[in-house]
Parts: sequence; structure tokens; C-alpha cells
Amino acid sequence: MINRFLNRVSPFRSVRARFSAVMGGSGIVLGLALTFFMEWHLEDGLSNSARDALNGVADEIAHELKEDLASRQREVSLMAGMIGPHHALDPHSIQQVMDGLQRREDTYAWIGLADMRGRVTAATGGILRDVDVSARPWYSAGLNGVFVGDPHDAVLLAKSLPPRADGEPLRFLDVAAPVQNAQGSAIGVLSAHLHWDWVHRVVVEAVNKRRKKARIEVLIANRTGEWLLQLNTDTKVASNSLQAVLQDPAYLIVSQPVVTEVPPDGLGWTVVVREDVATAYAQVYEIRKLMLAFTALVAVLFAFASWMLAGRLVRPIVALADAAKSHTNVIGTSSAQPGRKALDETLVLGAAMDRLAHRDRLTGLLNREELLNRLHHAIERAAVQHTAAALLLVNLDNFSVLNNTRGHEAGDQMLIAAAGHLQQLEESGAVLARIGGDEFLVLAENLGSDPSLVQRRVTAMAADALEHLRGPFVLGGVACPGQASIGIALVGDDLATADDILQRAELAMLEAKKRGKGQAVMFDQSMRDALHERVQFEQALKGAIPSQLIAYYQPQVHVATGLIGAELLVRWRHPVLGMVSPARFIPLAEETGLIHPLGRWVLETACLQLRDWESDPARNHLVLAVNVSAKEFREQGYVQGVCSILQATGANPQRLKLELTESVWAEDVEEIVAKMQKLKALGIRFSLDDFGTGFSSLGYLKRMPLDQLKIDQSFVRDVVVNASDASIVRAVIALGQGLGLEVIAEGVETVAQREMLCRYGCTSYQGYLFGRPAPVEEFASEIQNGWST
Repeated sequence: MINRFLNRVSPFRSVRARFSAVMGGSGIVLGLALTFFMEWHLEDGLSNSARDALNGVADEIAHELKEDLASRQREVSLMAGMIGPHHALDPHSIQQVMDGLQRREDTYAWIGLADMRGRVTAATGGILRDVDVSARPWYSAGLNGVFVGDPHDAVLLAKSLPPRADGEPLRFLDVAAPVQNAQGSAIGVLSAHLHWDWVHRVVVEAVNKRRKKARIEVLIANRTGEWLLQLNTDTKVASNSLQAVLQDPAYLIVSQPVVTEVPPDGLGWTVVVREDVATAYAQVYEIRKLMLAFTALVAVLFAFASWMLAGRLVRPIVALADAAKSHTNVIGTSSAQPGRKALDETLVLGAAMDRLAHRDRLTGLLNREELLNRLHHAIERAAVQHTAAALLLVNLDNFSVLNNTRGHEAGDQMLIAAAGHLQQLEESGAVLARIGGDEFLVLAENLGSDPSLVQRRVTAMAADALEHLRGPFVLGGVACPGQASIGIALVGDDLATADDILQRAELAMLEAKKRGKGQAVMFDQSMRDALHERVQFEQALKGAIPSQLIAYYQPQVHVATGLIGAELLVRWRHPVLGMVSPARFIPLAEETGLIHPLGRWVLETACLQLRDWESDPARNHLVLAVNVSAKEFREQGYVQGVCSILQATGANPQRLKLELTESVWAEDVEEIVAKMQKLKALGIRFSLDDFGTGFSSLGYLKRMPLDQLKIDQSFVRDVVVNASDASIVRAVIALGQGLGLEVIAEGVETVAQREMLCRYGCTSYQGYLFGRPAPVEEFASEIQNGWST
């Protein structure tokens, strides 16, 4: 029993025992030092506390004055704003409003309205009615804007208001605001005189709120240092300057400015609060006498209490260690000291920290850093042993859809279940890791040196992984199918780094996604070459805007009136590659965000061309159509950008037509409709391009402020020989006519197509039958030669 007790209290057995021993020993030393420290620190602490208390009073006074002045200024400005547009109101009605405000807020001594001649036309109680106040400072300042002035003795009101009970002269603070008519012109000044006693009341209330009832002094000075108010001060302070008061060493002193919005440079008032030093430090002098007597007792009690409380203080550490032990199931395995290993909480916490550093918190698999470290060592071993290894990057398909529809909890369950299924690969010696999100890594070593054998083994392992992840997974009682895409990168002797191998696996995984998901793809050099080519192509496109871009124009004609406009089509003339197809660079521009500068250039080019045609009778009726991608149109400042280009170029917006595709409806239809209506109000027309090829909704179509439907060329191409295409074309034409929209067909290349479209009711066309896209010079030449329909 004695051995068991000594075992438990030994400072080498547990964190609790060691912590108690350390705290007990240090408590004795700390208790002895505490006495000397307290005496030194208490004086400084009380000084700071007293200064903080004074600061609190000063802050409250300054804040209350600022807020009250702001409230009065707002009330006066609001009343001026109400009177201005209705200046025809009779003075009696205005006086009633003023009297009501004065009754609600006793701070107001007088409120009056003066006209442009300086005559008071309405005032509280009728006081100073018809008196000329044009010489008063508040009148001239109030004509120019909101005015708040320093306090002053009563002048005109001294005879009209009852005197103070103490015999002191009446003092007021003026607030004024211009009264303006509906055109913004001044038609008078509304002024309010505030009782200066209000400031005294604010100061007294702030002082009385102090917990410590010792006497403090409060002074308020203006920007020139003159005293506006003194509370609890002796008479000699009045003759001292503000600077002298602030530097008086016999007092603890704080000051705060009264910061106001009016006038612009502030009132310049300073609130000074001070307390006699002897009064502030009285408690220090008393405590100093007691501290010496309690020094020894405090030291002993602290040492004893430290020992007694050590067990309680260490409880959270013990609880944390128990939780970590339960969560990680980590138990020491050293045989030298098995008892200590089982009891010492530090080992459990160490194991938990190791898990956090090297394991994924959710799934318990290795994390990214740990697996990359192991991949680095695998590369070294493969080079030395001349045996291959492989890295598989597993990405769960459509995981974001599950996360967004079922919630993050279901997503976490899916990741945990997927990790469990993949762990079956560990039976073959593979190492698994989760590297974030919905991606896992599988590292397989010792696959052999024969390339065909290595490929078969890796392919089989990838097939197993795909099979394991097909599910179904039961999430919250609901069975969900699973699917993954896998990228495979081989580890050989090509001096590739861990980051290189991971990048190869990522490229292969992306290729698997492109091929339709749910499959495994092995990396080959062509993928990297394609990536390199894409990066170079993107850089070339970035440099091509706008210097290498060319605008082509394809005519749009009407069966009866002939040429009615054109569609502007952008072409890229690369100095090496020649003419680059839009089908190649437009998708890349949308993917990389370059569609925004590209689209701005196209729109600006169209507007400049419209401006040039404006003075040509043969062309000023033409409408130019510009394609706008969904990503462009959803841009935050797109409407403003269009307005800026129209304004800068001087183009007629009624000759501009924006062609949108159905994909623009995929997100936030309300915002899209609002943008279209704003542009429509400028005169811009809208055409729905490639109609019938996207996810059309008749409900959306009805709400869109469209002018035209454009039949996609995929339907026009076989309209003569394909009954289904013909039916679709007839339906689109009928739909457009039913909605009151123009209908134009693109891709018209034969007379037979045109005649059939005409019979169906479509009378506007675009296509090779009427002209191929051409630079503006060729297009202008064709205009001179005339167009046939």
C-alpha cells in the first residue's frame, strides 16, 4: 500500500504529480517576491485606475456634448428641410411646429425663422417676431450652411426671456441651418438658441455617476483657451491658461476634445477633468502600511494553496489526455517502463499531436504533407532499387453536388466511407492519404521493373479502387451511388520530384474527367505538352488583345427590304499561326476571363463603326449585332461599361443589337432581366442566339425583353431534307410570331433553304447565300454593289 501511494505521488509518475511538485516549490519563492512587487505595482495600478476613471468622465462628457449637439443640429436641419419645400406655409403653422419641438426638448430656449431680409417671420412664443436679426453671426453663417457657435450672453433675447434664478446673465449656444426651396436656393435661416445650462447639467450628471465620490474638477475651454465652464474649481483657476492647467503637477489631469461634424474644423472645445494627487493616492498610502505586515503570511499561504490546488489545475490536462487516448487509441509500447507509459498523460498528448501533424482529422488517413514525404522517399528507393512505384490521385465525381444538396455532414460521411473502402487497398501494401476536399492519394511501391507488368498491376489497382468507390454508400439511411476519376503517375528513374509526380497524377485525373468521369487514366507526356501548349496559347491570346484582332462583318438581309444590318464576328490573325478559328480561342477566353477585354474590344469596335456609318445615307440604317457571352453579361459592371462605350464613341444605341445565348438564364434570372431592361431603355435591341440548342424555358422567354429570335444553323442546315428540323424551325417561327418577336435564320446557304424559310414565315436571313464574313472594306464594297435577297 505504501509503495502504491509513493508510486502515485512520485513526481516522475504523472503530469499531476510533477505539476504539483513544481508549483509547490515555486509558490514559496513567488510568495516571498509578491510583497515587494505588490507595493511597487499597486501605486502604478492605482494611478492608472484613477486616470482611467477621469478619462471615463471626460469621455462621457465629450460624447454626450457631441451627441446632444448632433441631435440638435439634425433636428434644426430636419425642420429647415421640412419648411423649405413648403415655404408658402403660414408663419402660425411654422410657429406651432417650433413650439412643439421646444416643449419636447427643454434645451431649446428659442427657435426662430428669418427670411432673406433678416426679419424673423416665425418664432417660439412669437418672441422677436419681425425683429431684424441680420447682424447676428448665426444669420450670416446659417445662410451658407449648418452653423454651430460658441456660447454667448443673451443679446436680443435678454429682454424677452425670464432671468436666471442666480442672477447670472442668460447664455446661449446657437445652431442654425439654411432653409432652401425645392431648387436648392436659400430662402431663409432657421436658428435655435440652446440654454447653456444644458452643458452644466451634462457635466454634473457625468460627475455624479462616479463610484468614487472624491471631489474632481471639470473645466471646458474653447479653441482659444477661454474657459466656457468650470465645476468644483477655485477662483484662481479662471485666471490660468488652458496650458497651465494641463501641466499642473499637483493634479492627475486628463483632457478630451469635443469632436463635432459642424463646423467642418470642429468646435475646438476641450474637456479637462482633474483630481488632486493626494486624494487619488490616498489608498496607496494606507495599503503600503498593511503590506509589510502580511508579507510573510501571504508567502506561506500561497505555497500551501499552490500545492492543494495543483490537482485541480491539472484536471483539464488529464481530461484532454483521456479524450486523446479514447480518440486515437494510442498506447505506449516501450517495454522499459510500461507502467509510466500507460499513466503518463504527456505521452498520450504527444501521440495526439503527432496524429494532428501527420494524419487527416476527418478520415484518419495520412495527410498531404506526410504522403508527399513518403513519396519523396519512394522516389529515392525506386532509383536505387530500379523498381517502379505509382501514385494514384482519386477524385470523387460530383462530390460538390452531394455537398450542396445533402449538406456538409453528408459530405463528411461520404468522405469517411470512401476512405474506408479505399483502405482495402492497404492489403496489397499501398499507402493512403487524403489531401483535401474530395481527393485521395494512393502510393504503391515495389511494382517491379518490367514496364508491361507495372502497367498491369497499376491498372488492376485503379480498377479495384473504382470498384470500391462505386458504392452504394449509405448516408443518413439513404443509399447514394459513388463514382471516381483516377489519375495515375508512375515513379521511375527519370529524376522527377514528388511535386512533379503529383502534378502528373493531377493532369491524368483531369483527363479522366474530360473523358466522361468514372475511369482511370495514366499520365503520358502528351498531357503535359497539351498543358504547355494551352498555357502558351493563353499567353498569346492575352497579347493579341486588341492588336491582332480583326472585325469581320456578315450581312443580315430581309426578304423585302434587302440589307438590314450585319453581325460583327471577331477574328484573330496570329503572326505565326495565321487566322485562328474562333472555335479555338473563344472558349479559352471564357475559361480564363479574357472574354471581358475581348468583349469590350468587340463592342467598342461595333460602336465606332456605327458612328462612322451614321453620316452615310446608304449605311446609317444598318443594325450591328454583337455576340455577348453569358460570363460577360453577368459581370458586375457590364451595363455601366456599355453605357461608357456608347458615350465615348457617340454611337446610336438604337442601331446596336446584343445577341445572348440561352446559357445566360442559368443563374439569377432576375438580375439578367434587370440588366436587359436597363440597356433596353437606352434603345439597344436584344436577340436570342442559337435558339433551341440550350435549356430554354418559355417562362423565361416570356419575361425577357427580347426583340428577335435567331434560329440556330444546326436546324437550318437540313431544314429542306429533314422533317424533324423542319418541324423545329416552324415551331420556333410560330413561337416568335406569337410573342411578337422578329425571327432571323442563320446559316442560310441555299436558295431552297431561303424559300422554305420564307414559306414558313421567316423573312430575315444570315448566311453564305448572302455573303461570307468579311473585313469592313469588303463589306462596304458589297454595299455599294447592292445586295440581293
